[in-house]
Amino acid sequence: MTVATQAEATTTEQNEPAVNLKFSHMGLSVKNIPAMEEFYTKVLGFTVTDRGHAGGMQLVFLSRDPLDHHQIVLATGRPAELPGNTANPQFGPSINQISFKLGGLSDLRDIQKRLAAAGGDSIFPANHGIAWSIYAHDPEGNNLEFFVDTDWYITQPFLIPLDLTQSDDEIFELTKKLCEESEGFEPYTQWRDRIAQKMTPFVDPAQ
Repeated sequence: MTVATQAEATTTEQNEPAVNLKFSHMGLSVKNIPAMEEFYTKVLGFTVTDRGHAGGMQLVFLSRDPLDHHQIVLATGRPAELPGNTANPQFGPSINQISFKLGGLSDLRDIQKRLAAAGGDSIFPANHGIAWSIYAHDPEGNNLEFFVDTDWYITQPFLIPLDLTQSDDEIFELTKKLCEESEGFEPYTQWRDRIAQKMTPFVDPAQ
C-alpha cells in the first residue's frame, strides 16, 4: 500500500458514520453476592428481575427501569484479593466508578443518609460545577457516584468539596458564581446543543 493509498484509506474510515449504539448496562464481578444484592436492592432501590447460573457463575439481574431487563448484573467470580487503585483509593482499580443520576439536591441528601445508615464508607460530597455529587463505596469497595446536573458547563475535570448542610439556594448561588468565574463557562443547554453536533445519535428501528 502506497502512502497515498494509506492516506485515502484513513480518510475513508474517518468519514464513515459511527456504529449505531447506545450504552445499556454493566456487570460487576463480586465476592459476596447476597451482601451486594442487599445493598443494591435495599439501599439503592433496584429490583431483582431474574437470577440463575450460567458459565460457572451465579447471576443476579437488577433494574430500575421496566424498559431495561437489567441495568446492573451481579456475577460471582471476583478474586478474593484485588489491589487498590494506585492513584486514588476512592476509585476502583478496574471500574473507576458507577454513576447514578438523581432528581435534585433533596435526593442527594436522602442518598447520603441512606448510605450512612447502611454503614457506607468513603462518603465524599463534591461539587463539579456541572454537577453536585456524592461518592461512596458499595460493600465490595466499588466506587459509586450519585449526581445531580446543574444548569452550567465549565471545563472538566473540576472538583471542590460540597457542603450539603447549606440550603438549596445557597448551594445554587455559590455554584453559579463559581461557574461564572471558571474556564469554559456557558449554560449547560448551550453546551449540549454544541456537543450534539459532534455526536452520532442512536437510531431506534422500532420508532
